[in-house]
Amino acid sequence: MDAIGIFLSVVALLTAALAHSEFAKARRMYRVFMTGTDQGNLEQVLLAQAAHLEHLEQERQSQGKQLWEVEQKLAQAIQKVGMVRFNAFSDVGGEMSFAVALLDAQGSGVVVSSIYGRAEARVYAKPVVKGGTSSPLSKEERAAIEQAIETNK
Repeated sequence: MDAIGIFLSVVALLTAALAHSEFAKARRMYRVFMTGTDQGNLEQVLLAQAAHLEHLEQERQSQGKQLWEVEQKLAQAIQKVGMVRFNAFSDVGGEMSFAVALLDAQGSGVVVSSIYGRAEARVYAKPVVKGGTSSPLSKEERAAIEQAIETNK
């Protein structure tokens, strides 16, 4: 019975030594993990990262709002341009007359026409709302509006 007791004691001693060795490794790993580098321990690093993430989220929300505002303004900016050059009179060549349509994303804006003659030049502007106007249009003005509407479709 003494041999069994000694055997069990040796096994228990070896098991305790192995457990102590594993615990010491775990303790070393814990110390390395918690002390880390010159940034501080793991808890401090995690808290700093959480604060940084919160700041980034606030920035993202702010930039999202700014982007929405820019998109709203951009929708009203001139995005579509159409131009038609033509000879308004048979005695004047070189296509010196023109019609230019300047439209926003919804097809609203203005069509500007310049009629060039030998003695004078005249400029006309007509409002355009969603591709149409209440003013009578020349075929060149209609063509400029259609050209502009087809831009970036």
